[in-house]
Amino acid sequence: MGIRKLDWAVTYSAVSGKRLRHEYDTEARAREFAARQTTRSRDLHLEAPVVTRLKPRRWEAGYQDPQGKWKTHRFATKDEAAEFLRDQTRTVRAGTYIDPKSAAGMTVADLHELWLERIKSVGASGRRPATPKTVQGYEWLYSRLIRPYWWDYPLSSVTYAGVARWTQTMKGVDGRTASSDTRARASKQFSRMLDYAVGLRVLGTNPAKDAIGGRDYVPQMNNGREAVYLTRAQLERLALCAGRYGLLVRFTGLTGLRWGEVTALVVGDLDLGERPYVSVSKAYSEVDGRLVLGETKGHAAREVPLPASLVGNLLALVEGKPAQALLFPSSQGLPMRNSNFTRRYYEPARRLASSSVSRVQDALGITETRRGLAVFGDVTLAALVGFQYDCGLSNLGAIGPETWKALASESGISDEQRDLLLRSSEIRLDFGDMDFRPPVFHDLRHTAVSLYLSVTKNVKHVQRIAGHKDGTTTINTYGELFDDDFFKAAAGLDSLLP
Repeated sequence: MGIRKLDWAVTYSAVSGKRLRHEYDTEARAREFAARQTTRSRDLHLEAPVVTRLKPRRWEAGYQDPQGKWKTHRFATKDEAAEFLRDQTRTVRAGTYIDPKSAAGMTVADLHELWLERIKSVGASGRRPATPKTVQGYEWLYSRLIRPYWWDYPLSSVTYAGVARWTQTMKGVDGRTASSDTRARASKQFSRMLDYAVGLRVLGTNPAKDAIGGRDYVPQMNNGREAVYLTRAQLERLALCAGRYGLLVRFTGLTGLRWGEVTALVVGDLDLGERPYVSVSKAYSEVDGRLVLGETKGHAAREVPLPASLVGNLLALVEGKPAQALLFPSSQGLPMRNSNFTRRYYEPARRLASSSVSRVQDALGITETRRGLAVFGDVTLAALVGFQYDCGLSNLGAIGPETWKALASESGISDEQRDLLLRSSEIRLDFGDMDFRPPVFHDLRHTAVSLYLSVTKNVKHVQRIAGHKDGTTTINTYGELFDDDFFKAAAGLDSLLP
């Protein structure tokens, strides 16, 4: 077994006139062969041989298969040739060798077609078909990031070094180096495709993985934005600012349903009897601009209990409506789209609600913060009471409609400030209230889970409500919410003393 560099080539003519080429690692060997061919060509009146230097230089890896036959394969770099040789040596010794020629006729594009068909029919796990939205995500990664580099690449030539180089230098759709998240996701998908090739017995091992199954070239994924967990009072403030969709916001923040699940609910999914609950069995997903109704993300139906504070509003909402009517339709009576709802209603609501305390402080000309967020504390209370007393307002120390209007009537504030103050007139603020980071809609799901965990430590119950596969998923996703218990556990040890 060994590796050699092929720097020189001799092109010569066969008796049929067809041009052939032999490649060599040294110029001397190439010219020696060319000299023999020159005499032959002159005697047979054929075209004279030509010696050329290869560009780019090529590397050849040679080894013996289990039958003792000598096999060779060529690569663009020495690293790739060395990696291939190590892989083949390992599989020959382990008895798992598969002739690379079995993959020579299959390209990455061919493999992708087979793999995607499996994903559509039985999914990656082989248990159920992937959802249309999941398939769309796979197709996007392939068409934008995998196909441009690997499209007609033979599977037999894919190496660990080659996959690492592609992952580390991958270009995004804008031509610049792709983000670490994008590179990690595309590389993971490519590795899954190669795993499938191993299962098809086209490849002996996955060339995207090292000897222990690792991929140390994959960049660390960014955990993304930090989740926002609203308190019960903050959730009510956000719902109030959402206007006609306030019940939708409150409902989601108290049940933890995903956007696609809550917008797929119909009146018949509610049971508002003695033990009220909502049945969750379907969800909308947006695929190629179309809303597709399918299974939930967890592929399983569940029942989520409803707090009594929601029941009265829901009874009024569904009165007189047929069982198949959407619970939260758009203004046209159709399923809502996340982008439209966010732009028109949710974005203005979250910005109005999340900055309420700082809006009061700006109008009063003061600043009081806690952990970087405006807080209604002693400083704000003192300035507010003084302002309310000067204006002859009642209910000193709390902020309601009269105070908002009085703040808006002050001179020296901009028209934009005045408009925001007037739009805040329905918000009530009390001592101790704080601003919060503007939550995205999915943060309402996080809020519901955090509120449930604050009133029950039974992770199994919360797992069922959230629709997680198991309690481990719940703990891993929301482990930070158990920090208080972490320290209480140590403090509780002292209670064991006699």
